[in-house]
Amino acid sequence: MSPLVKLLNIYRNLKGRWELLVFFFKWDSDYRKDLNTTILTFGVLFYEIWAWTTIYDIIAAIVDAGIIAIQLGGDLTVIPSDYRPSHRGIPYTTTVSTHVSHDELSIPMAEILPTPAEDALGFCNPVNAVKTCNDSPLSSDRVDDALMLREKMPWRENAEPMSFIYSRHQLRYIAIRVLNKRQHTTNGTLLAFQGSAAALVDETQPLAVRKARYFDSLLTMEAFRSRIFRGNLQHETEVYTDLTTYFPVHRERTDGRHFLRFRPDFATRTSQHIGITSLLLTENNRVALLYQGSTNAIGANMVCLGGSGSMSYADMARAGSPEDFRDLLAYSMAREVCEETGMKKWFDEIRANTIVTGFFRWIDRSGKPEFIGLTRAGKVPFSKQRSIDGDETVRFEEVPVPVNRPEDFKDVLAYLLENHIHTALSSLMALYRMTVIADYGAESATAEQKKIYRRVADFLAGK
Repeated sequence: MSPLVKLLNIYRNLKGRWELLVFFFKWDSDYRKDLNTTILTFGVLFYEIWAWTTIYDIIAAIVDAGIIAIQLGGDLTVIPSDYRPSHRGIPYTTTVSTHVSHDELSIPMAEILPTPAEDALGFCNPVNAVKTCNDSPLSSDRVDDALMLREKMPWRENAEPMSFIYSRHQLRYIAIRVLNKRQHTTNGTLLAFQGSAAALVDETQPLAVRKARYFDSLLTMEAFRSRIFRGNLQHETEVYTDLTTYFPVHRERTDGRHFLRFRPDFATRTSQHIGITSLLLTENNRVALLYQGSTNAIGANMVCLGGSGSMSYADMARAGSPEDFRDLLAYSMAREVCEETGMKKWFDEIRANTIVTGFFRWIDRSGKPEFIGLTRAGKVPFSKQRSIDGDETVRFEEVPVPVNRPEDFKDVLAYLLENHIHTALSSLMALYRMTVIADYGAESATAEQKKIYRRVADFLAGK
C-alpha cells in the first residue's frame, strides 16, 4: 500500500468517526447526553489546570481526566458505551448471512421472490446456476430491453425526508462498521431510487429519485443482511442479535411450501441508493479484470470487470442535470471507471463511450437497485498503463478472450467459470446481460431485440 493511500485511509478513518459523532448526536438522546458530559468535563479540566493553586486542584483534574477517559472509551470515540465494538471487555463483530430469519423460518436469500408488481414484469434470478459469486440478483429481460429502447427517460427528485431506524441494534451495527479500521467508512451523499421497477417500463411517469446518505445504507441494506456476534466469558462466540429479522419481506405459502417475498413497500423501508457498474472493454478488445483491495467496504478481495460503485448526489449537478436519466447513469458509470482505474484525465472520452444496458435488484442487500452498462476504451490506454488507483483497485489484468461481437461475451463468461474467478455480483450481471443480447442476433429474435443487438454490435465496432 502506497504512502498516499495510507494517508487517505487515515483521513477516511477520522472523517468517518466525525460523521458518526454527528449521526449519533442527531438520532440518539443517550449520545447527546454523553457528548455534553464530555464537553463540560473538558471545560472543567482546562479551567482546573489554568487556575491550579493547590493539590486539591490536581486531584480534581485527575478525576475529570478519568471521567473523560471513560466517556471516550478505549478507541477514543465519544459514543454510548453499549454501542462500542468492545464493551466491558466483550468484543462485538458482524458477519454477513446467506439466510433470512422470518417467523421461525430460515430461508436462503437466493430464494426470495420479487414483489407482485415486479414479478409481473418478469423479475427472476437468472444466474442461480452460475457459481462465481455468493450473492443473488433479480432481473427482467423485458425491463432491460425497455430501458435501452425508450426514447427518453424523464426523472424527478423527491425531497421528502425519510428515517430508517427501527432498532438500537442498527446503531450498534453502524458503530462496529465505522470503527473497523480495516474497512474505512464515511457518510457520503448518494442518490436513491424510489419506487418500483415499473417506472423503468412505464413511459407515462418519471423516475423518482431522492437524496440518501451512506449511513442509511449501512442501517438497512447492509445491517439487514447481517448478524452481530459477541464473545462470552468462556471465550466463545455467540449470536448477539440477528438483524435479518428486519429484512423487508413477508411470508407466503404456495403449493404447500413457505416462501419469502419482498414487501410491496420494501423500497420505503430501506435506503435503496443506486449502484452502478460498467463492464470495461480495453483497447485490446478484452474485458478488464480489476482486483479489489482488502479494505473495500463492499467487494473486498473480489474481481470487478469494470468500474463499480454508487451514484453520488453530486453527479446530478456535475452532469448538468440531463433530462434523460440514462445520460446521468452513463456519467456516473464513467466517473467510477475513471476513479477505479486512475484515468480521470480521460473522463470525457470514457463518458462518450459508455452505454446503459440493464437493471437488476441485489437480493442480499434488501433489493438494492443496480444499473449496469458497457464502456468501450476508445483511445484510452487502460491496458498499456495497467490502470489501477492503488486503493480500491490493486491489480489489473484482462480476460484472454478477444471481444469483437456480442457473441464473444459468452466465451468471456465461460472463461470466468472454468477458472473459478470470484466475480462481484454487479459485474457478473453486466456480463450476463451481454450474453442475453448476444442471443438477440438469432433469426427467432423479435424486431426490438434485433434492434438492441445491432446497436450493441455497432457500439463494439466504434460506429
